[in-house]
Amino acid sequence: MFNHARTLLLNISGSNNPGSSYLGEELVPADYATIALPSYIENVRRSLFGADPDRAMLNYRIRQLLTLIAGTDLQEYITDLDSRITYTLGKDKTLAEHEMWSPVLSQYGGTSDDIATVGGVSERPDFTGKMFYQFNIDILSSAVIQVSRQTPPLKSQNLDLALTNGLSAPYDLYYTGHTLRVNTTNPGAAWTVSGYLRPQLSLADIVSQLGSAGDDVLTELFGTKRIEPWNTFRNTWYDHPELPYRLGGLVLALIYRTNIAGGKS
Repeated sequence: MFNHARTLLLNISGSNNPGSSYLGEELVPADYATIALPSYIENVRRSLFGADPDRAMLNYRIRQLLTLIAGTDLQEYITDLDSRITYTLGKDKTLAEHEMWSPVLSQYGGTSDDIATVGGVSERPDFTGKMFYQFNIDILSSAVIQVSRQTPPLKSQNLDLALTNGLSAPYDLYYTGHTLRVNTTNPGAAWTVSGYLRPQLSLADIVSQLGSAGDDVLTELFGTKRIEPWNTFRNTWYDHPELPYRLGGLVLALIYRTNIAGGKS
């Protein structure tokens, strides 16, 4: 297997492989099967990754979290599960300067005179967990344009099309903060719009969210038996003055609980 700690945090079947060009993608063993998680683990994951995270959000946050842990002496608990580090740490070009932080517009129908433009300001994906988006825009007739979101949450609408001073009204690109305008009513003109919404919450913000997860959730996460490694995970979360240790202790508890949920001791 490839680094087991990262694989457990991702917790997506190894048969579901988007390819190495996907944002933040790392190696996952082909035979890894998604582990069904108890509700308290899911509650913790929602604070870390959002309500229903896509793979891009998981990759992005996991990079942040594992980089954080690698800067502490808690790293030994990562390598205790698997000594091989097969993932990238730190801020790299893929995540820090990814070209798709801005919407990418591609035309697949019509002529070069048919032009679409995208505006607006990106929404934050931290609470939904949906970073990646893709839309198809199709002019169905001289009076109707279709805006269809291709990624969850799916949504498609046929909308009135008319030009004022050579430009349409702005059409909402659902759940992204962006809008699209066209300069044409030519049936057959069509475009795709795709990109990633960049997370806005800091790791300190996430620690604050986790602190309000509830005593019952955190008790189940850390357990009640005063044994290792749970003592270390619990103590660093509750008592350590430094954020990397606090968050690192909680994330390690999440990893180890996921491992147990998968039938490992």
